[in-house]
Amino acid sequence: MDISRLFSRRAFIATSAAALLAASAVPAHAETLRIAYLSPSFDLSDAWERVYWSMQGRMDELEIDYEIQHLAVASHVDHAGQLAQVEAIIARGVDYVALGPTEYEAAIPALRKLKEAGIPTVLYNYLEPHEDEKARAMSYIAFSHLTGGQMSGEWAVEHIGGAGKIAIIQGAPGVTNDLRVGGFMEIIDQNPDIEVVMGPFTDFDRTKAFDAAQNLLVAHDDIDLIYGVSSTIGLGAGQALRQAGKSETIASMGFGGTGDEIVAMREGWLTASVLRSIDDSGAAVADAFVAHNSGEPVQEVWGGPFVMIDKDSDADALVANATRYSEPQMAK
Repeated sequence: MDISRLFSRRAFIATSAAALLAASAVPAHAETLRIAYLSPSFDLSDAWERVYWSMQGRMDELEIDYEIQHLAVASHVDHAGQLAQVEAIIARGVDYVALGPTEYEAAIPALRKLKEAGIPTVLYNYLEPHEDEKARAMSYIAFSHLTGGQMSGEWAVEHIGGAGKIAIIQGAPGVTNDLRVGGFMEIIDQNPDIEVVMGPFTDFDRTKAFDAAQNLLVAHDDIDLIYGVSSTIGLGAGQALRQAGKSETIASMGFGGTGDEIVAMREGWLTASVLRSIDDSGAAVADAFVAHNSGEPVQEVWGGPFVMIDKDSDADALVANATRYSEPQMAK
């Protein structure tokens, strides 16, 4: 995706950390909220782009004047790169930051710097306020990785009738992966007739997930289901099954119910995923900024619900609501 071609109704500034550091500080304008949105990558999952657009859609709805800078690192494990981007944002000066960390613990230095600079920050994709007050964000907005993992486990158990072999393809070491795998295994461990093969870490990369799934299929010809702990991993696994002609005999699971996952389910090569009403979370980010700017209380933790869907679900209404702000911008 060419990020430079995306423009909001207000302002879209896609720029590198180096360019930000070189730029002169922008004077503060009380009537305009200057917001920085930092995410791992729009290519990692369309959820990050949907949050970006839904945040703006909500502010447009509230008739808020704003400008947004968007920065994204090239890799979900480029922790140092994201810290450099945060330092650049601080040097330039903004009113608010929405930070989607590459990984929670890796983001703690960035959160400390933002707190020290006095920039109110929404931490996206994590629900647990950090124990260190100096690293604590203004608000935490996410969908529980643990709950999503548990719901995925319940669906998997039912789908294979409580017995069989499941392969898990992991993301990257850290909180997100641990909770999504841990929640899943909480359910699977209650079923002694299910064997689990733990696959490799793939850095939440679709191509690496595709390769991992191919290797698992060669090593284990009796797999009944592959659980990918993210949208990209589920899609990579689903592609491997489709190429092997096994989409009908081996189930594949993603995580998040993104637009690409919905398409894959409709085409029959991804079996199931937990759907997040992703645009609700983007609206919650905007609401936090607007409340703070108005001197109103800000909800410290916002957690959104999941709905389990599969390729046989009639989910059109759910999807339409989940993407009501972002779909007009993304055409999906």
